[in-house]
Parts: sequence; structure tokens; C-alpha cells
Amino acid sequence: MQSSQPVESEGKDYQPSLNEALLPPTATCPLCQCSGATRIFCSRDRVSERPAIFGLYRCAGCDAIFIQPWLTDAELAQYYPESYGRFRHSRSLNKKSYRGWQRFVLENYYRYPAPRGHDWPIFNRFLAWLLSFFTARRIIPYRGSGRILDVGCGGGSYLYRLKQWGWETYGVEPSETGAKQARSLGLAVHHGTLVDAHFENQFFDVIRLDNVLEHLRDPLLTFREIHRILRADGIVYLIVPNTRSLVFWLFQENWYALDAPRHVISYCPRTLEVLCQTAGFKIAHMNFASGPFNFVRSVKYFFEGKGKNWPLWIRKIRWDRSKFIRRSLKPFFFMIDTAGYGDFLHVTLRK
Repeated sequence: MQSSQPVESEGKDYQPSLNEALLPPTATCPLCQCSGATRIFCSRDRVSERPAIFGLYRCAGCDAIFIQPWLTDAELAQYYPESYGRFRHSRSLNKKSYRGWQRFVLENYYRYPAPRGHDWPIFNRFLAWLLSFFTARRIIPYRGSGRILDVGCGGGSYLYRLKQWGWETYGVEPSETGAKQARSLGLAVHHGTLVDAHFENQFFDVIRLDNVLEHLRDPLLTFREIHRILRADGIVYLIVPNTRSLVFWLFQENWYALDAPRHVISYCPRTLEVLCQTAGFKIAHMNFASGPFNFVRSVKYFFEGKGKNWPLWIRKIRWDRSKFIRRSLKPFFFMIDTAGYGDFLHVTLRK
């Protein structure tokens, strides 16, 4: 009988099997420990192009989708090349200074500290609310003393922006390359995991995880640490790919946000609820966001694999490069997000 337990691979130079038949038919969920998760399909690394096959398994208990073989931290690190996108500084690093009307919105709608201080007059707040629909969108509202932690901050571009806006910023980044990039911006960034950073109890007003949760081998351990270092009235902002999305349903193993094996556990609202309940958090707010980004790249993956027999004219379209296609699709994906089937979950958590 084949074991249903997640397989911890051995050896620094270990390579997962190239033979799909060698993968176990079932496995135990690393999140809720429910046994009997079934393999739904296989995928491969699309970034470093390592010749390895990974099984993707769905848990019947919490709906998590996770990889097999289950890699160690050292083995997983091999799948993050130095050129990995999150380790680089963003092109918008010095573009979004948020001055003028944008700064007005930050101060009067998102409650950012003003240089001279003010009493939040009603007219200013109303005008800032109207402007927030057109500028300075999806900004983290200022909170408490303004102490924020960005877990998995990468090269530090967003953290640097927050610092310019008035936050007291801290970061954690497991990649040495990413941590060095962030520190070069003058940011206080710990190289390593959140647990070994040893922050004080109830130290932060806000903790942010932007497309980080899916990379964590032990999300429960991380969430319990977040619970310890977050203030009683603190907020956690979380963005994570959503496996209950329309695009995932359409493309399956060719879904761009699957990103095996870097995304070791993939989430849907049900999976996130199980994690939060276990770690002592409640979901205060959740919405969905996608846009055409994942869709056009998933189309590209599809034509590189299963879609090779499609007509040449449609395969030659640069789906991932065409601004016309992306802009044309925006109204459609706005409706998909409204219906609750967008590619990304935007979640606010409280203790």
C-alpha cells in the first residue's frame, strides 16, 4: 500500500520524479492533516524550467490544493532563482510619490498623518472619498502608531513606498537576494522567517502578506506568530490566489497563479477560513480581484501545452503582450470579481 502522508524528500540535490506514475494517488493535507486527498492533475515548474513533475492534490476536508513531493525548505529554495520577479525593485519605486491630490486622499480618506495636522473637516473627508474612486486606490489605511510589517517583502519596493508615506516599516524576507535589495533602500528587513525574527508581543498595528501565504510550508506556525506580535486591535491584510476562480476552473494545471512548486498550498475561501479559525483570527472582510493578467498568461501556458493542436493563427497571438486584449477583457473580469470568482482574494483579518 502506498503511504498517504506528505512525502518529505531527502538530499540537497533531490529532484522530483519525471514519471507521473511514481506519484502517490493520495496524500495527507499539510494544512488540516486530513488524509486521502486525491491527485487532481500534475504540473511542472514554469520559471526555472527544471525537468520535474509535481502532483497537485485537493483536500476534501479544507479544499486546500497542495504539491507532492513535499519539498524541504532547502530544496524549495532551489526553485527561486536570483532573477525571480519579487526580488527586484519595482519600476514604480519612484513614480508613486502621492503628492497633491493623491496626498490629500491619503490624509483625508485613509487618515495618514498630515505635516501640520488637521481636524478632519467634513468637506475634506467627503471630497477625499470621491477622489478615492479615481486615485490612490487600494491603499492600506493608516492605523494606530503606524507600525507595519510586510511579511515576504521581496526587494522592498512597496515597503519603501509605505515608509515615504509615513509608516514605521519593518520587513521579513527569506531570500538573501531579496533582503539585500530591500536593505539597499534603507529598510529594516530581517533575512529569514517571521518566527526567527523574534519581534515583541503586540508590536504591530498592521501586518501585510501580499501573495506570500501560498509559499509557506507551515502557514499555521506563521499565523500563530502573527497573532502574537499583532496588537489587540490590529489588522492583517492578505492577498492570495483563489482556486475557486473562473480562470482556474478553465485552465487547471495551466493556471498562471498555480506556480508549482513555489506555491506549495493554494487557497480558496473555505481553506482560508479553516486556517484562520485554527490560528485565532476572524475574516472581517473579503473581496475578489483579478483583471486579465492571469487569464492572458494562462492562455499562453495552455497553448504551450495542451493547445498545441489549435490553429496556428490563434496560437501566434501574443495574448500576454497585447494591451488591446487586456483592456477589452477588463469589463468582463469586473463582473467575474463581483460574482465572487476572481483570481485573487483580498482579505482583512482581525483577532
